[in-house]
Amino acid sequence: TAILPNLTTNSTERVRLNSWRSNGGMIGYLITASFTLPLVSFFGNGNDKLGFQVTVGIYAVIAIALLLFAFSGTKEINTKSIKSIPIKQSFGAVKGNWPWITLVIAFILYWLGNTSRTSTLIYYAEYNLDNKNLASILNGLVVFQMISITILPFIVKRFLKTHTQIIGFAIAAIGQVIIAFAGANASMIIFGWIVASLGTGIAVTLPFAMLSDTVDYGEWKTGIRASGFLTAIGSSFCIKIGSGLGSFFPSIIMEKAGYVANATQSAASLAAIKFCFTWLPAIFFIVGAIVMLNYTKYEKKEEYVRNQLL
Repeated sequence: TAILPNLTTNSTERVRLNSWRSNGGMIGYLITASFTLPLVSFFGNGNDKLGFQVTVGIYAVIAIALLLFAFSGTKEINTKSIKSIPIKQSFGAVKGNWPWITLVIAFILYWLGNTSRTSTLIYYAEYNLDNKNLASILNGLVVFQMISITILPFIVKRFLKTHTQIIGFAIAAIGQVIIAFAGANASMIIFGWIVASLGTGIAVTLPFAMLSDTVDYGEWKTGIRASGFLTAIGSSFCIKIGSGLGSFFPSIIMEKAGYVANATQSAASLAAIKFCFTWLPAIFFIVGAIVMLNYTKYEKKEEYVRNQLL
């Protein structure tokens, strides 16, 4: 993510590169989720400790080889030697960088919503639906994100990135609402989850590419090109704070409603679980879409900003 602003100044190419990165991550997740335990069993032959050591070692070797392959052909557009920017000076790139601030807030809201739905899934399946197996099925259906991630570069050719991100938030919220009204109908819940996953595929992928545009804006506005700082805060920080609070808020709501683990739940606790799994994520996604409305005016200036930086 941090190197993306230095690979190309073309916004569409940034989206395309980021889509490849996101799909690659999804493929890696599917491979490790599918083959880790079989490999542990094969190499450990009854010794799980040995099996995990060998399996992780194989993954590490493959990862190093792939990283070396990827960066061996990577060329930055700006090859001039630039002195590292101190952290204190990097904060200056935030001043007046409203597109970056807007994107950070929206991305935190995404992670709040997505973590709320994923962290409470098992509770909803077990206590509200009395169907724990459904949680595993829905977790597997996250692969539908790959569809929206793949077509994302084509979408941004027709719409502003801002509008595309809003569409992603909206689709995710609609999926959550479908689940909320599905009751115990497993087919409708699965359908709603797939719809929401298509939306989250857009909403989680596009901000990484848009961060590169905010780096350009920050340099134009302040004269400071803090690529690493802005992208690190705009990605890792958002993920950590959004994921942390996205788990914390539902736990507090469920606790206040009287949730007791491994027990028959009261009507109040069941209602709280349903709210945290369905409506709470939808609220976060809708607020995220509203926040993104502020980004439009800055996106329309991107070409002017890039020309000024040439």
